[in-house]
Amino acid sequence: MTSSRQTRSWTAFLLYDLLLLLAGLLLVPFVLYRLIRSRDFRRSLPARFGYVQKLPTTPGRVLLHGVSVGEVKALKPLVLEFQQRYPERELVIASSTPTGLAAARQLYQDLTVVAYPLDLPGAGRRFLARVKPSIVVLAELEIWPNFLRSCDGLGIEVAIVNGRITERSMAGYRRVQRWLPQFDRIALYGVQNQRYAERFQMLSVPDDRIVVTGNLKYDNLPTASDDIAFEQSIWSRWQQHSEMAAWASTHEPEEQQLLRAWLANPASAEAVAILVPRHPRRAGALMQMLQREIGQRPLLRLSECRELERLPAGAVVLVDAFGELEAIYRAVRCAFLGGSLIEHGGQNMLEAAAVGVPVVVGPHTENFLEEVAKLKAGDGLKVVEDASKVVEWLILWLQNPEIAVDCGRNAAKTLESERGAAQSTILALQKSGLLAG
Repeated sequence: MTSSRQTRSWTAFLLYDLLLLLAGLLLVPFVLYRLIRSRDFRRSLPARFGYVQKLPTTPGRVLLHGVSVGEVKALKPLVLEFQQRYPERELVIASSTPTGLAAARQLYQDLTVVAYPLDLPGAGRRFLARVKPSIVVLAELEIWPNFLRSCDGLGIEVAIVNGRITERSMAGYRRVQRWLPQFDRIALYGVQNQRYAERFQMLSVPDDRIVVTGNLKYDNLPTASDDIAFEQSIWSRWQQHSEMAAWASTHEPEEQQLLRAWLANPASAEAVAILVPRHPRRAGALMQMLQREIGQRPLLRLSECRELERLPAGAVVLVDAFGELEAIYRAVRCAFLGGSLIEHGGQNMLEAAAVGVPVVVGPHTENFLEEVAKLKAGDGLKVVEDASKVVEWLILWLQNPEIAVDCGRNAAKTLESERGAAQSTILALQKSGLLAG
């Protein structure tokens, strides 16, 4: 039986490596083009083959990997928990994408950041020999067969944290799990919820390796008390003089739909709408559309009005810069989250809800089904069918501050109850024996 399994495993890896080789040959023209055109690509390529900087041998080193920006950011509360509980352990952050690496270097300036290798034969072993981790922690479900095999061969334990698996991914893994990626090479699955736990069980992962630890993104959310930077911002000054509502992370044509519904509602005449498009590069085209539609209402562009002491009543302010949303959420009374009036799947409403802002969204929130369900059940979020209904809720909250405060408080309370995933994850790692020694 063991011999048969070993033969099957050897055959599977041979076929897998041949497919990788074929894919690599097909990509040769693209790679050559990038090598010629991009100095950054030339500099980064050796690391993707495992030739990262050599680190000195340090007992207990932990490698934490997030494939891109979202996963790298989600690891932050876990990193802080590690540093608090295990200050003697060195942490190394890895990521697979240029944007992920940039985010890691910005977020974890006191830690070593390395590029995660491609899953080519030998690359993972070279990488591990240079980084020398005692344990590898992978965020969500970033598993690659050759890398897992290299960890196994070197006796390095692997854990999944903040684990999640879609139904589609599970179906795909079930078709190939007899061969790859060999889920039994992973010592611990710390997963976000019971639904994901059941999906891993369907992949024949032993029950004692699966622990529901919660979702790290809730630990990462701001709180209403974290307002030092806000107090020094222009939004704090403007909040003192204006009743403001945010149209956040919007997509085309949501801005036009909202503006028309907003202008058609007489109660909006004294309120200020803060328009924050998902992609600020659209600001030029948006400004032209707003100028055509807005009539006699004041129209301002953030980059051109920062010196104003107050915003004029009835104004629409177009935010044409990154990094403003956190302060905006602390300044406004209520918010609409975009990508939900169109079939985009919605944008993240958690940051607004976490600081006590009541949120309204459209019908398309497929990207955040779990979050919407939690907030809606806690009476901290409203789901409506069109832009006119969005505006009705925004106006209701602006005219009735006590209703807005109650709804916002419900939202913040709902999310507060979801915090604690970082502590649960560390506890699961301890109980599994992965942090011993």
